[in-house]
Amino acid sequence: MYLSIMARSIRPYTQEAAIGALQNITAGNGLVSQAIAHTIVQRENGLLQAIKMLQEGGMDVKKTAVSLLCNISRYRELHAHIVKQLLPQLVVMLPNSDTSTDLPTEVTVSLCHILINLSQDETQHVRAIVNHGALPKIINISAKDNGFGPTRAGQAACILLHSMWSHSELHRAYRKAGYRKADFVNSRTSKAVH
Repeated sequence: MYLSIMARSIRPYTQEAAIGALQNITAGNGLVSQAIAHTIVQRENGLLQAIKMLQEGGMDVKKTAVSLLCNISRYRELHAHIVKQLLPQLVVMLPNSDTSTDLPTEVTVSLCHILINLSQDETQHVRAIVNHGALPKIINISAKDNGFGPTRAGQAACILLHSMWSHSELHRAYRKAGYRKADFVNSRTSKAVH
């Protein structure tokens, strides 16, 4: 029902409310949240609606859609669907730095958390993240701090870099592309992880 409201409505507030309801339902750790997330992705083609919201929606709609996708990305069984259908759009949304004024910090944090979830287990997902051009953006975001340490987005990007380096099969590809271990594992990223 919420997906059809989201798809058919042209009113931003209605779209945001429908996405927000799905976000709230998928926020828990129980079986109902998991079942709803699976239904959204596997039965209702909800990722296609999410792409539409990310491309055409206003900032509030995008913010809520990214939060919903962050909830959905917690389920490993759905990662292949997310990588195949959504990864290019997620990478496009990543700012080139943590100080970008185009995107609220919480959206950047959620985008990084989606990528963290996708990079936990599958090397091919990390390779896809790199191949879509996310790595320079992630490194730029990770380098920013607020004078007291990394910003929230910077900390999430540091954790993501650490996770990406944990896939030793990709070390040669990283080096071939001009990256060094210090781009992934350094005092800043290690502090964020520990």
